[in-house]
Amino acid sequence: MRAAALLLVVLAPALAIADTDSTTAEFHPAEPEQLVDPCASALVDPIVTPVRDIDLDAQRSACMRRDLFVRVLGHALIDTPGFHGVLGGDLAIGGHLRIRTNHELFAQLRIIDYSFVQNAVNKVTNAGFGPLVLGAATSTWFGDAARAALAFQLELPYTRDEMDTTHVSGALTGLLTSKLRRALFLNARLGALGMRAASMAGSTNRLAFHAGSDAVWHVKTRLALQAGADLSAGWSGFDYVLFRAGIHWRITSGDWRLRAGVGLPVFGSERTNAVLDLALVHGL
Repeated sequence: MRAAALLLVVLAPALAIADTDSTTAEFHPAEPEQLVDPCASALVDPIVTPVRDIDLDAQRSACMRRDLFVRVLGHALIDTPGFHGVLGGDLAIGGHLRIRTNHELFAQLRIIDYSFVQNAVNKVTNAGFGPLVLGAATSTWFGDAARAALAFQLELPYTRDEMDTTHVSGALTGLLTSKLRRALFLNARLGALGMRAASMAGSTNRLAFHAGSDAVWHVKTRLALQAGADLSAGWSGFDYVLFRAGIHWRITSGDWRLRAGVGLPVFGSERTNAVLDLALVHGL
C-alpha cells in the first residue's frame, strides 16, 4: 500500500501541469502529409520485451506520450539437459505523462511477480510485490522527420516486499524515432543500466550496456507490425542478442490499444528462452 500511495502522489501533480491536448492522431497510410511527425501515431511505439528485472532494458520510442497501461510480462527458461526450468510472469500498471510537448514523466508499479522453479529434486514457487519505478524523458527534433530523446528510470528502494535486501536499479537510454518511408518507421536505442542489491550477507553489483532497433510497418490505420533486435553486454559477459516481433493494434477510436510481442534471446550467456509482452494501453 505504501508503494501504491507513492505512485498516486507522483502522478497527481504531473496531471495538473500536463499538456491538455487529449487528442491522439490516427495514422493513414494513404495520406503522406500525416507522416511529417514520426510520433503522430502511438502505434509506432515498440513492443516491450525486457530480459532484466523491473524492465531495466525495456524498449521504448523517442515519443512523449500521455497514457495509462496494464501489462502482463511472461518469461520462460527451459534447460532439458540440466533438468532445470523457470516459468514466471508479472502484472504491472503504470503510465506516461507528457508535459509541454517535449517532456514526460513515467511511473510503473509491479502488482505481483510470480515464478515457478523446478529441477530434478525440488519444485519452488514464489510470489512478490513491487517495486515502484519512476522515470523521466525529454525529446527534441532530430532533422526533418525524426525525434531524439533521453530517458531515465530509477527503482525506488524499499518498495519491494523483500525488506531484508535493499534494491536500487536504474537505466539511462538515448532514443531515436524516425520516419523512413511513407508507412515505415525506425525506433533505435543505446544506453546503460545498473543494479545494486545489498543485505547483511553482502552486496551484488551489475552494469551492462544495451543497444537495439525495431522497424515498424504501419500497414493500416489501426495496425502496425514490428520486428527488431537488441543486444546487451556487461551483465555477465556477452549477455544476449534478442530477436523481437509483435503487433500494436488500436482497438477503438477512443485510443484503446493492444500491444503483443515476443522476444527470443540467443547467442549469449543469458539462459532465458523467451519473453512475452501483452499490454492494454489507453491514450489520454
